Amino acid sequence: MSRFFVSCAVGFENDLLEELNAFWFEMLDLDGQPTRSVLEKYEINTGGIEIEVPDHLGFQINLFSKLANRVLLRIHRFESRYFDQFEKEFKKLDLSQYLDSQKIILKVETHKSRINNQKSIEESLTQLLKEKKMTVIATASEADLNELLLYVRIDKDRVTVSLDTSMNHLHKRGYAILRGEAPIRETYGAYLFKQVLKWASMKELSLIDPFVGSGTLLFEAQSVNVPNLTRNYKWTQFKNLPKLFKSQTWLKNYKWLQMQPLIQCFGIDIDSKSILNIQKNEILFNQLFPQCQSQIQVSVADSMNLELDEFKKMQNLWLITNPPYGHRLETGDAIQILEKFESELSLKGMAILHPEAWNFKFKKLKLVSKLDFKNQGLRLKLSVYSL
Repeated sequence: MSRFFVSCAVGFENDLLEELNAFWFEMLDLDGQPTRSVLEKYEINTGGIEIEVPDHLGFQINLFSKLANRVLLRIHRFESRYFDQFEKEFKKLDLSQYLDSQKIILKVETHKSRINNQKSIEESLTQLLKEKKMTVIATASEADLNELLLYVRIDKDRVTVSLDTSMNHLHKRGYAILRGEAPIRETYGAYLFKQVLKWASMKELSLIDPFVGSGTLLFEAQSVNVPNLTRNYKWTQFKNLPKLFKSQTWLKNYKWLQMQPLIQCFGIDIDSKSILNIQKNEILFNQLFPQCQSQIQVSVADSMNLELDEFKKMQNLWLITNPPYGHRLETGDAIQILEKFESELSLKGMAILHPEAWNFKFKKLKLVSKLDFKNQGLRLKLSVYSL
């Protein structure tokens, strides 16, 4: 059994636990069958969940989770009040069981610790890792991580050393090569749609986004229950990788995975470049998620003046959107557009990510959920309306 920390955006922790339990029995055991192990040992912390599970299950969380940022493997823990004690204990770390000599990106964080000079810590660790035949090529924030990330956190004199199993941040699904202005992260898009699923049926579901941008919300909705089996992950390069995953055909073992119900998607944007971006990203999306075969119907149009006749007879239609706000669109225009859609269509509901000050006067839909949300440093609300 190993300890893993599955990180997520602050506020997503309970939803992440719900998601883990939802896909848990779709993961592989070492015999190539669905796992029979149960997620029993976990602890919810701010910004993620610490779990104790076999390696082969912890690694696979990368494939299935839509809300996780990273999956960190805990490899060493010790108490240290003084710098020489810190160095002595770190020397005991045996990286050779996971890695041959290679390049490493080092990330150090300290919190309420006596050992708190980050530059001195990084210099010391760089030398100690060199003695272990590891080369520190950079210190990391949230840059693209094409090399291994070694994460050292010192919290109240407790040192935790972790290996990143994910490589790049998990919101980088691989399809969003072309982005519009102020795009939403894929993990946030998945979270938004998961809130919709608490009120909506997937049966014959249709989605419309009148401010579609580069299409993240619609792409995430279509792949919400589909694992990302084609992306590169660092754990597949570990020396202790279970034999099951060394086969060239191990991905075929997931034969019990069900096709996700088809979601009919419609995207509207006044910017023709955004629509072109969707069409190009959709090609990549279908290569990465062949189970989905997205066919988003897109239109270059002003949603304020759009004729909505083609949507009026749809039985299970939801509107989901991250409308432009601030300098990109006048507040009154966005609210007016959304109120127009609610008035003219037989919507089952809406999910809107919006500034805290926005208020909507819908005629039929009622507010059923309102959550705090942060996107790119902005304090927002995620409001869900339903009949």
